[in-house]
Amino acid sequence: MNILMTTADHLMIDRRILQEAKTLVEQGHQVTLLAGFECPERESYVQDGIRIERFVYDWGDSRFPPLARRYGLEPGSKGYGWAWRLFRAWANRVAKLSSFEQFIYDRMSEYQVDILHVHDFPMLAPAVELAKLRKVPLIYDAHELYYAQVQLPKAVQDKYKKKEAALIKQVDAAITVNPYIAQLMADRYEVKAPHVILNAAPLAPMKETSLLRSRFNLPADANILLYQGWISDNRGIELLVDAAEKFQDNIYLVVVGYGAYEDTLKEQVARKGLQSRVLFYGGVPSAELHELTCDADLGVIPYHGVDENNYFCSPNKLFEFAIAELPFVCNDLPFLSDVVKTYGNGLLADLGSSNSIAETVNSLFSDPARLSALKDGARKARGTMNWEVESEKLLGIYKGVVG
Repeated sequence: MNILMTTADHLMIDRRILQEAKTLVEQGHQVTLLAGFECPERESYVQDGIRIERFVYDWGDSRFPPLARRYGLEPGSKGYGWAWRLFRAWANRVAKLSSFEQFIYDRMSEYQVDILHVHDFPMLAPAVELAKLRKVPLIYDAHELYYAQVQLPKAVQDKYKKKEAALIKQVDAAITVNPYIAQLMADRYEVKAPHVILNAAPLAPMKETSLLRSRFNLPADANILLYQGWISDNRGIELLVDAAEKFQDNIYLVVVGYGAYEDTLKEQVARKGLQSRVLFYGGVPSAELHELTCDADLGVIPYHGVDENNYFCSPNKLFEFAIAELPFVCNDLPFLSDVVKTYGNGLLADLGSSNSIAETVNSLFSDPARLSALKDGARKARGTMNWEVESEKLLGIYKGVVG
């Protein structure tokens, strides 16, 4: 089959998307991934057999020029400018597709497709329209409750929620990342609960490595607390930095990842004089992350439920820790709690203040027997929390949709 995937990711493509695409390629399908419509430059390349296309949004709308010509409006004229502003208002408030969604639809229309597989809400409306036109099945992969993001104004949240509720009823199969979000979508949208495919990482051999210690010239017996992933506010990372001031002398916080909030954290570190205690590795490709993770001693997931996505989170790092047999500490959030109770690979703690974080981390590193027990749980988690298990679910969903 010709499978067309789309995602809004214009910086680093989510590991989940690449894994799904690679699994389908390995089954003999042709997968084209349109990855990002607001990229700095147009790109086209092949990765692991996946044809990846990246685009630059032109800030136009292909529906407008024919309309302008019909009314004799010439580009550059005063009337053309007024008409364009009125058209954009209509497109973004009334039409089925906004101007940005129309751009996505136009790009999607350029490719052969036997099945559409789109990732997250911004891709859904254009995909529904193209699936109708081409009469092909549509799979919707919701990585989160998109409308529930805390940074979105209430009016925008309500608009997105209403739109997603209508559109999800027009897909052939819906997928999401954990059973809690699946049930919320089922209840709120009055649909069958989406299939669940966890954000699991592929199995990889354990690595005897010292990449983190070598990079930062740390002693072999240093205790490394690892945060990895997107660096943004509302994730509790700033509390980790504050806590580092109270860590025992041989404990270091290493931050692997990137994001606009990184500069703010670095300023916080400099202000507190913690440059030797809080270390920023930078972003790395997904393929290189496992070896770094294997060099850490304890992971941390500091999310604290600022919105429903945080409260019901099942982040990539949870599964990357499992593959690296790395125990972790986290707040007592529903899905994380389920994992900890199932495998014994983590410690549920109060990470709501720098004092409680420091107390938890210092206590755990001072108790080798307890840390060893969590390590045993992490080995157990590795056996089932992996992409080899989850990929079979993906193939099952495809069989259900296309036979």
